Amino acid sequence: MRNLTTIIQLIDQTFTSLIFIPMCFILYCRFFPSKERSKRTHIFYRVWIILVILFLLRYFCDKFIFTAVNYPRFTDSGLFPLIQAIFYPEV
Repeated sequence: MRNLTTIIQLIDQTFTSLIFIPMCFILYCRFFPSKERSKRTHIFYRVWIILVILFLLRYFCDKFIFTAVNYPRFTDSGLFPLIQAIFYPEV
């Protein structure tokens, strides 16, 4: 269980560190539109939009829902080990 927690924290840290790559691609597609984009580019664009939305959701949860004030409220949850691994790694 401890290894799984470490893996989840590593994935979360990598995700939050490298999210600028999809954001740059999205901005590039918005500000420099070309006449025709390939189907593969459209798929990348949609997947990276989803990744950015997930990042924004994770950031919102981190700053507004899973705060130190609300920590006791989530200790009874069945998903508490996952929540603790992502949002409360120092506890």
